[in-house]
Amino acid sequence: MGLWQSRVSGSGALVIALGMAFPVTAQPIGATGTVAADARVIDIRAEDDCLAGSVPGARCLPAEWLLDGGGGTPIGFHALRWLFGTIGLTGREKLIVYSGPQGITDEALAVAALAHLAGQSRVFVHDGTTVDTADGGEGRSFSREAVYTAPMRTDLMAVSDETGPLRNRLIDFALGGGAVGFGSQR
Repeated sequence: MGLWQSRVSGSGALVIALGMAFPVTAQPIGATGTVAADARVIDIRAEDDCLAGSVPGARCLPAEWLLDGGGGTPIGFHALRWLFGTIGLTGREKLIVYSGPQGITDEALAVAALAHLAGQSRVFVHDGTTVDTADGGEGRSFSREAVYTAPMRTDLMAVSDETGPLRNRLIDFALGGGAVGFGSQR
């Protein structure tokens, strides 16, 4: 059993918004060692690495595009939801964040937390077990392939005076749930 698999429940309740249903799970992020046929995979490694070889069907969306380069500050949710649309996500898919054979990384946890907060229905982090990476991943489009329509989980966001990198709070959220404190930029 994976790191969080025992904490992730089934579809649970449904949230109805904009005429669409989105499943809600008890815990935000799960871990998996397999790639189900119905899952969408984002490879968050450097784009060149992803394009050279990735999980079959993976879309390349490097972590540095989502976590502001080396600083680790996440991009805004408007930009995040636009980028998700450029790889064909609507928010209703099962999403697996793949960071390579080294296993679950801090970047993968932070990206998974961002995806969950942005409204992605089910989010998992790949644990790095062996998968076929013979074919390269596919880059993103420059325009949206789909409109990301999942309702954001604003109930899991709080205004806070917490200090320290937001990236670390996202990682903590991915590991244990709760709310993520967002504060003013100083």
